[in-house]
Amino acid sequence: MMMNETKNELGELLSEAFPNKTKIVIHIVCRILLVLVICFAGIRGFDGLRQWFMSIKGVLIFLVIFIPSIIWGIYPLIHLKDSLKFYENGISINGNRYLHEQLGNITFCDYSYGIKNEQYMKSSIRNFNVTYIFRPKRAYNEAYLNND
Repeated sequence: MMMNETKNELGELLSEAFPNKTKIVIHIVCRILLVLVICFAGIRGFDGLRQWFMSIKGVLIFLVIFIPSIIWGIYPLIHLKDSLKFYENGISINGNRYLHEQLGNITFCDYSYGIKNEQYMKSSIRNFNVTYIFRPKRAYNEAYLNND
């Protein structure tokens, strides 16, 4: 019942933005390749790999460095559930609902750190990371700036 009241409070759905699956896959591939290059840089062929795993030191290095690095590499998968919905009276981002009165003025900012780009939707209460959402600014413009 609380969910229906909140949906009624937000009004009609105007526009929606979904996860950018291509960007997520590209980031995962780049991260995994980086992990593989760094972790296996000192190993020369299969003989070197076999010798590396014969020692307890090699196995410990594998467990302490390689497995957490792979987990870091696939971390962008959590963004597959990201969503951004624009309603008449508010916004729902990743299931959290905010009214326009709470958010205030919304702006979109792009940050670039070398080869890494991030996009934020800034409001008066919080900066929302919308890096992995496909064209969030376009969805915002369709919802609130469409004069048809």
